Amino acid sequence: MAYEYGSIDLGIRNPFRIEGAVLTVAGVIIAGLGLIALLRVQGLVSSGDEVRGWLSLALGIVLIARGAADAGIGIFEMLRFFVGRAVPTSLAKNVAKSEAGTTETAVAYSSQGLEQMLQGRKNLTFLEPTDWFSRLVHTIFTKLLFLPYGYRNLALDVARAMLQTLIAFLCFGLAWFSGSTGLTNITNTPVLDWLALVLAAYLFWAWWSRRAAINRKLDERGGTVSTTKLAIWIAAAVLAPFLLSLFHANVYALPPVPLNAGSYVMLITVLGIATTAITGVMISARAKEATPTVEVSEHRDNWQESIHPQEIFINFENIVMANRRYKEVPNRIYRDFDAQLVEEGSDGKGRFDGEMIQETQPEHHELPTTPTFRALRIAGTSVGQVLRVVAAIMLFVYVPRLAELGNLPSDAAQAATVIAGAINPILIAAILALFGRMIANHAHVFWSEIQFESLMVYFRCQGTYTESKLSTGAAIHDSTRSENVVVRSSMTPWVIAARLLTSTFGASGTRNLEFPRYILEMRRAEEGLRAIIEDLRGFMRKREAIASINNEKDLAAAARIYQVNQQTRGQLERPTEADRIGPPQPSGPDIGSN
Repeated sequence: MAYEYGSIDLGIRNPFRIEGAVLTVAGVIIAGLGLIALLRVQGLVSSGDEVRGWLSLALGIVLIARGAADAGIGIFEMLRFFVGRAVPTSLAKNVAKSEAGTTETAVAYSSQGLEQMLQGRKNLTFLEPTDWFSRLVHTIFTKLLFLPYGYRNLALDVARAMLQTLIAFLCFGLAWFSGSTGLTNITNTPVLDWLALVLAAYLFWAWWSRRAAINRKLDERGGTVSTTKLAIWIAAAVLAPFLLSLFHANVYALPPVPLNAGSYVMLITVLGIATTAITGVMISARAKEATPTVEVSEHRDNWQESIHPQEIFINFENIVMANRRYKEVPNRIYRDFDAQLVEEGSDGKGRFDGEMIQETQPEHHELPTTPTFRALRIAGTSVGQVLRVVAAIMLFVYVPRLAELGNLPSDAAQAATVIAGAINPILIAAILALFGRMIANHAHVFWSEIQFESLMVYFRCQGTYTESKLSTGAAIHDSTRSENVVVRSSMTPWVIAARLLTSTFGASGTRNLEFPRYILEMRRAEEGLRAIIEDLRGFMRKREAIASINNEKDLAAAARIYQVNQQTRGQLERPTEADRIGPPQPSGPDIGSN
């Protein structure tokens, strides 16, 4: 999604400033070494040592390119961390109309999954390990299951690299045992030396394949060691000395190994153990803060109110939930309401059923770190960059010595010594650079985590409704009256609320917080749920079922009509002249008549 500016600050700061500063310093040093290598090219060429000049030129270009890239990344990490109004990524697809033109491809859940988590009081984030080795690691480190995927992938990668290292030593030990017990005649042959070189190359590859930076999605398939593979490796280790000895005796005599393979194996092993220890300590420190709570607050009731079902959902979305926005940022709507009114017959009766799921704008939550954890992050980044600088210094010193390979002495032993002296430091520098980058990448994971808190609400209401007419104000002599169609609803609301603690791994760049966000904790939200129910009941109590006159002009008009009616009734009830004289009296008998 694009950067969406808002004047209200969400309180999210750049988490990579310290790491960027350390990386910038290391990059400047490496680039400085490259610049020095370039500056000495002219002197070497002038003195007639053109080979050293070309080597210094190539070295300078490589070091400057690498150092400039590192310094650029470090400076980029220290620059402004752009945080728009739409960050972080929604948990599921946001179906709000205001977000119709926004595309979020990194959502981690679906609306059905969120409903399942709220109703079932379960967290679908914590996936069960699949292979035997992952289960072993999660059994030893019980809280590893409840950490974000970046840490789980990191722990499994390091553990698999250590497992491959142990298996490699096991295979080499079996090969040595096969050759030393007389099963294979390798006496006075360089077979074991070549096998040691193969061991060093395999160990380098095993750790090099784990050098990648953060993996934000759970991946338990890479590097799984099956029993079939293990059996094949053991068989190959036992047969390798035999096959190499046959090749040495019958096809081609293997030359002695000019490299000190044992030093490579020792260095890789020591640095591998150190990397595992540093990563393990940081993961353990982070795991202490993991509290995988899965609790929700729930309200179920039965209400009978004079209200149309559609108004319940409209009020819940536009008033109740809108009043709970964080810094005026619209809520994330994962399921929009649809009352689904079904009429039953033609006498104004029916039933309804509707639901919605909303999450308030996630609020930045400071990662609960201890001083020890913060010191470990800085130490891991610093150690990794120091190893890379040391590797650059060794290359600066020893790469020009490769020119000696052009004038090897005729004596094989002396030639081997020259080759070892020229190549060994460069290979050691490559090993230091590998583990320096690996340790720095592992530390980067612990700088990247950003946590958020939010309120997620699931609301469902179902029931029946009936319509009836209500007439008021029809006095005997008055013409002003109110006729209303009243909808009487019998409803069963079901409200579930939970305070979520979510986590994502940020990055420097345009996608700084646009990565999957996962739910780590679900806590009760009793106060929030109580306030929601009070708002709903208050809305229903304040509604008017009878239409009345509320503006002054209509009230004045009604008053004038009332006065006219009063005057009309007064005229009709006023007595006439005949009424005052009364009816004619009957005449009595005429006395004078006969």
